[in-house]
Amino acid sequence: MSSSRRGRTVGVTAAAVAALAGSLVIGGIVRTPADGPHRAGWVREPADGRAPARAGKDPSRGTVEAELAAAATAAGLTPGAASPAEKGDLADCSAHWSGNGPADDGRLAALESALEERGWHVTARKGEPAPAVALESGSWHLEFTNGGLLENLSLTATRSGHTCDRAFRRAAATREPHG
Repeated sequence: MSSSRRGRTVGVTAAAVAALAGSLVIGGIVRTPADGPHRAGWVREPADGRAPARAGKDPSRGTVEAELAAAATAAGLTPGAASPAEKGDLADCSAHWSGNGPADDGRLAALESALEERGWHVTARKGEPAPAVALESGSWHLEFTNGGLLENLSLTATRSGHTCDRAFRRAAATREPHG
């Protein structure tokens, strides 16, 4: 192998390792600082001049978890096993709710409506490989997926902002790459 070709191979390998190091697994979903509904496969929802999702103080993780659970209950969904709560710097940066199996289309529509009644706004949708919806409320970004590898409905909310963005980057930097 020529030295220029070996240099390109090393550069590509280093870029791949750097990309892996910049990701974090939260509630079974790989998150990176660049995650959001602008990723490949996502279709943005038009803003339609909607009002800001939250007025006043940004909700705590506990409030967001309660909203997720209440919306799921209102949609007639059954909770599955609880995800372990994040600890340390990430404790106030993510909230989770998992269902007991995938949800039918009617329950997904009811879940989306229940979340919107609680101040969440749909920002994007994705149809494949598993249906997913992205929503926002204040500094919180929620993504719910239905089906997928785990054949489960999963709601994962992450908070943006300086403190949480720094905590996600720190956690990603200290996480061992998995291969």
